[in-house]
Amino acid sequence: MERQAALPGTLLKMERMRQERGQKEVCYGVCVPSYLSKIEHGSVQPDPEILKKLFAKLGITWEADESVLGPCREQMEAYFYRMEYRLDTEEIYRTLAKKGDMLCYSPLTIDWLLIEGFELVYGNHKEGVSASHKTDNPVSLLASLKESMDSRQAAYYKLLLYWEDMKSPEGVRLCREASETLGSSFAMNVLCFAYIQQGEYSAIHQMENRVVAAALEEGNTYQLANYYFYKGTAYACLNLEDMMTVYYERNIRLLQNTAWKSELCDVYYNLGASYVSLKRYEKALEYLEKVEAQGQEYSAVSHKKALALIRSGRKEEARKFLEKMKNQLLTDPGSSEADYLKYEEACMECREGFLDAPEYLDLLERLMEALRREYHFGHLYFYRDVMVEACKRQRKYKKALEFEQEISSKTLKRDI
Repeated sequence: MERQAALPGTLLKMERMRQERGQKEVCYGVCVPSYLSKIEHGSVQPDPEILKKLFAKLGITWEADESVLGPCREQMEAYFYRMEYRLDTEEIYRTLAKKGDMLCYSPLTIDWLLIEGFELVYGNHKEGVSASHKTDNPVSLLASLKESMDSRQAAYYKLLLYWEDMKSPEGVRLCREASETLGSSFAMNVLCFAYIQQGEYSAIHQMENRVVAAALEEGNTYQLANYYFYKGTAYACLNLEDMMTVYYERNIRLLQNTAWKSELCDVYYNLGASYVSLKRYEKALEYLEKVEAQGQEYSAVSHKKALALIRSGRKEEARKFLEKMKNQLLTDPGSSEADYLKYEEACMECREGFLDAPEYLDLLERLMEALRREYHFGHLYFYRDVMVEACKRQRKYKKALEFEQEISSKTLKRDI
């Protein structure tokens, strides 16, 4: 029996159990309990009228009319296409959301839940959509429908599982399996992102031919640029300036005359942060100012501008960016522990003799732990010099050696 044929029975069972209703109660006057059990286990193809009556017993309308579902199916296909090409999905999503209650109990349930899941990852147009049409946790609902998914749906579901917990050791495997199934530059780039999070830089470079070929065949400019971004980032994380610049410049050329302004700003930000690490502070400020020129202002930009100014001896100028960073952190609900510790570390760099202060080393150690939990290896590498120097200045040679060994071992594993 096809996987999709089991979907109605699974949904029926989920709703019946949610309402704490027994099989006999639900099937009374419609069918015998044994037939309902077979429907719920997906071992029979139920009569459409019986199915409709069983859902009605639960106060639900099961929509299977193709004249109603056909247009929705076309819109869903358009949604997934536009999502993979990073085109605007707002109009399609709003149209589908108006039918969200109906789609939740139809043969299109899985695709609708996938769309709801991807909206949580990529969508930025939630306002104006009725709350009744939003699914609080589509990924958890999808977990109950795995046995009813086709291979494409299962691949998208694996990508959503990855986005739910990017630190999971299973993340790379999930993305790899999804990439193999979908074969699209979109899925391959999610895998590249997973490799970035794990610091597996060599794996990103090994994917170049496949990703570039797929993006060119699809005519997917965004994903081609996205791959160059990830490859540039892999070099940037290790301060390999020449190769970083090559791939970031390719990304910029593809994006600079498009509507993808925030993505372009991400490149400028990464370049700015890399040049702070490389001690080329004027170059860093040049790129960070390009981010702000695009109207993008967030705490990470203020942080890197402050550090560039502090480390180039312009501490008074840096203070206004530290204050700006503080306000941005306080107003951003997504601010993490590491973000606040970065702020505290930058403030301490304004103090004379900060490298000799025991409290500075204590702060750095707490920051390193937070970075290990919350960010990828490149963020840890950014603080390599100050961590080692502070340890040496305070005669914590063993601690300096251990940190150097940690960085070196990870760098060797990520040799590019």
